[in-house]
Amino acid sequence: MNDKGYVLSLTSFLLIIPAFLLVIILINMSVSQTGNHESILTSDDVLGVAKDLETQLPQTGREVLKHKSEEVIESGNPLSNSRNEIKDEIQNRMDIWCLRYDPDGIRAHCDVLCVDNSQDPFQIEIKSTINVQKGEIKHMVNLSQNISLINESFPIMDPLPFLKCKEYGGVTIGKNKTLYGSSLSKYLKSRGLNNSQAYENATSPLFIKKCPYSPYELHGSTHNFVNLKNCIDNGFYHESNDGACFFCRLEGHGVCPHYGMETFILPAPSVNLTSNNSSEVATSSLDHVIFDEISFGTYSGHLLVYFQDGTDYSYLFLDNSHRKKYGLPLWE
Repeated sequence: MNDKGYVLSLTSFLLIIPAFLLVIILINMSVSQTGNHESILTSDDVLGVAKDLETQLPQTGREVLKHKSEEVIESGNPLSNSRNEIKDEIQNRMDIWCLRYDPDGIRAHCDVLCVDNSQDPFQIEIKSTINVQKGEIKHMVNLSQNISLINESFPIMDPLPFLKCKEYGGVTIGKNKTLYGSSLSKYLKSRGLNNSQAYENATSPLFIKKCPYSPYELHGSTHNFVNLKNCIDNGFYHESNDGACFFCRLEGHGVCPHYGMETFILPAPSVNLTSNNSSEVATSSLDHVIFDEISFGTYSGHLLVYFQDGTDYSYLFLDNSHRKKYGLPLWE
């Protein structure tokens, strides 16, 4: 081989080196892009699971609230610590839910920290921490969520009447109503309250529903108490400083230190307002007054007729404080 041959070979070799290096660079870039793509996919998976848990938690909470209320009503036994028992059941259900991500190599956990009252008595607050990991990708989020007691898919029954009247014959469930029969009259009589027979065959709302009339003075602002009647017919509850919160209702307390709710307990309609069943004065028709555990917390109200259908009169017994709250005429 002459000098020209050596030069040509060397030149060819030198030209091959950049091409070879270019191929290596392209391969590395392809591997890097694949790794980045896999990392993005993994990150999306992790964030998707975290979002799924964030959405699932309130739904699970509503299911537990409904279940606990039904459990108390069926057994007739109050919960000893409703917040902890609800928290524990939510935790158990979320643990089971998290297992569904294991086959995808995703480790998920929702730690339910506490369940308590919120500022709105028709909601409860749940605090939690969500941790999700897949490979080296991790995500953690601290949550504070409010769960509504008002949901058409999960209507929640008020357990308080069932607990209070258990020892006096019990109550039964009617169409969207709690039917007291003679139990409430016997309960009031056992406490030495006057005119207890006024609540023979009384009723109250079965499901907790929030009254839309706001401010509450609107109940008495219409002719013939139309708003008040609509409220009563629909079985609405109202915010109340004196009424029991949902947690305390599950524990059988008629009143509590928390910001709660109240509803009307309705005496049976009467054809004769001068009969013994409907004398002018009886225990005020608010559930927290009737079910107050302290004697001085149960006070009288005066008769207020809000509707007449032929010979049947529908009425409440209301004290002036609640008459003022609902914009109704004061008794003098």
